[in-house]
Amino acid sequence: MPSAQELLTEYLDYLEIEKNRSIRTRENYERYLKTFFTYAKIRDLDNITEETIRSFRLYLGRTKGSGGEALKKSTQSYYAIAIRNFLKYLIKKDYAALSPDKIELPKLPQREIEILEYADLERLLEAPKGVNLRALRDKAILETLFSTGLRLAELCALNRRLDFKRGEVTVRGKGGKLRIVFISERAKKALKNYLEKRSDVREALFVSLTKKGQVIDRITPRAVQRLIDFQARKAGIAKRVTPHMLRHCLHPQTLIFLPHKIISAGELYNISSKIKSFDIDKLKFSDNKIIGKSMHRTDSLLSIWADGYEIMCSPNHRLFTLSANGIEEIFAKELRVGDYIAGIKKIRVDGHINHRWHLNKNIWRYLGYIIGDGTVSKRRRGVIVADKNLEILKFYQKILKEEFNYDAKILPQPKSKGYLLNFYSNKFVDFLIRIGFNTVGNEKRLPPSIFKASKGEIAAFLAGLYDAEGNSGKGGIRIFSSSKLLLKEVQMLFLMLGIDTHLYRRKRFVKLPISNRIIANIIYHLQVLHRPDQLLFLRNIKTLKDISRSIEKGFEGEKLPVRPLLKKIYFNLAQRWKTFAQWLKKDSHIDIYRYVGSTTKIIPTKSTVKKIIELLKAMNYTQTELAILEKLVNDDNVKWLRIKKIEKIVYGGDVYDFTVLPNQTLITDGIISHNSFATDLLINGADLRSVQELLGHSHISTTQVYTHLTNKELKEIHQAFHARRR
Repeated sequence: MPSAQELLTEYLDYLEIEKNRSIRTRENYERYLKTFFTYAKIRDLDNITEETIRSFRLYLGRTKGSGGEALKKSTQSYYAIAIRNFLKYLIKKDYAALSPDKIELPKLPQREIEILEYADLERLLEAPKGVNLRALRDKAILETLFSTGLRLAELCALNRRLDFKRGEVTVRGKGGKLRIVFISERAKKALKNYLEKRSDVREALFVSLTKKGQVIDRITPRAVQRLIDFQARKAGIAKRVTPHMLRHCLHPQTLIFLPHKIISAGELYNISSKIKSFDIDKLKFSDNKIIGKSMHRTDSLLSIWADGYEIMCSPNHRLFTLSANGIEEIFAKELRVGDYIAGIKKIRVDGHINHRWHLNKNIWRYLGYIIGDGTVSKRRRGVIVADKNLEILKFYQKILKEEFNYDAKILPQPKSKGYLLNFYSNKFVDFLIRIGFNTVGNEKRLPPSIFKASKGEIAAFLAGLYDAEGNSGKGGIRIFSSSKLLLKEVQMLFLMLGIDTHLYRRKRFVKLPISNRIIANIIYHLQVLHRPDQLLFLRNIKTLKDISRSIEKGFEGEKLPVRPLLKKIYFNLAQRWKTFAQWLKKDSHIDIYRYVGSTTKIIPTKSTVKKIIELLKAMNYTQTELAILEKLVNDDNVKWLRIKKIEKIVYGGDVYDFTVLPNQTLITDGIISHNSFATDLLINGADLRSVQELLGHSHISTTQVYTHLTNKELKEIHQAFHARRR
């Protein structure tokens, strides 16, 4: 049997020759294993036992570094990995050695990537001043690092032969693997200025300089780190500079659709789940995986109100809009009043009847009625519902008899023209509190279990809520509440039934009954605005209130904000468009004529767009805009919401971000959000290696698959991002 030292040499040769590991890897493994051999007095394989390894790991945990600090957990894990891989090799070669499975690796905390704000980044890149060689070199190094995301060693290894025309550099990273990185226009300019100042003939791209500015030799990673630290301090940046990252995040109360329910972003952060996502290319829903989550604090958010839907998010959160190129992502901070963003018309959530509590449609309807006009009182051991409409109370009195065999009495309400319907049951009160009937006033919320219910149960629940808080007569189909959160949740329930509703906020003045003091109060109402949705409501929500007079008589049709596309077609056709417009005007297409041209701002309906498509086909127009128009006009999942108001909100709390794959989208408060954290790192300037580290992939190819980016696409994304910085 060879000695342990002979086996170690054999293993190290195997790493270098057969596994093709670098000399640096061999040196590291040799150091780790020799440290273990020395500590445990390893002479042969019999000395390598669970006990000697456990003792060695305790020794590592108590060892202090040169600065007096404890050895990092990550460093300790390197020793354990080296020992385990050594044992794997021995087993592979049929030596009688300890099983490597006996060694468990320590669980390490997930590495966090620090955020360098965009303003700080720009100050850092502008910090090197002057036209001397040192200033030009430092500027070129910073721009190249940001543009490419190279490691320091990779940056230092670059040579002067760069292809500025293609803007690509092939680098050899760890393990001798090749990858392509891209040079932005600003980086190209900085590099050209720097190289024009160089008068030496050295091959190295970046060189060290004497105090007088004379070239010494290729720059070292440590020298680059020192100059970055110096320029960061010069720029007034206190924290350690790391690869730039812009996050987009959601308010914790944002409602997010899952396959079987709806929950808030804050709740989603604490569970593992699939999510309802939307494929922007195919315009279809699907269930996607959440593979990553993050949370951090922020001081401000944007509140975006679009056609009765509100989303609260960070300025760098991204939504979807319609441009001349079709559906595109847009930062929340770039949106303006009058712009359009993508929302959903209807979403199918596969709810189910909750048999555990024997909740049928009648009971769900009663629960909806309680949410509106009821009080759940633990002290009084009952549910008290107040209403001025005696007939409605009789309807629910009958339900209590049928479902609970309870003879509830209707009593006159003291000092009021209304009535009370009381249901006394400790067991039922405890049940209601347990499922979420414990909020009141402007903090009132729906019971979370309603989001798991079937469509029939949801419709019954909404009917009960409308019986309590809904409008009747000619005033429109509206539900009132002082709780915005409650009505936003109700809005999501309506989406599950395919009914579009609009949330409104208004300030009113209320006189207090005792003091007669007048105070300002915010009230919200949710309105079913358009005839198709009103008819759906009438068909599905069997409220006891008369809403027949609230149905609109006419409906112009669904709007499709394709003005940018039509304008692009106008310029593509050039002279032929004038002929087209004149033909429309003469040939009884007057209703179409007003939508064409480069200056009109009228938004056409889908039916109008269909006519325009037919006429363009008759002209033999075949460019891509026509295919985009057809795709949009045939889609029945997306509705386009016009932004009515954007408010800056002082916040000072946690916000949440999720990595959703493969579609990289989620449904947030009825609005489609782009929320793939991994791809965002790429889009915002991080290199593919940073994303690989974040996602914990062993191979760069896996990361590339997860982010759905080929080298060509990576280059396009890279150029698009850096083009904004010119």
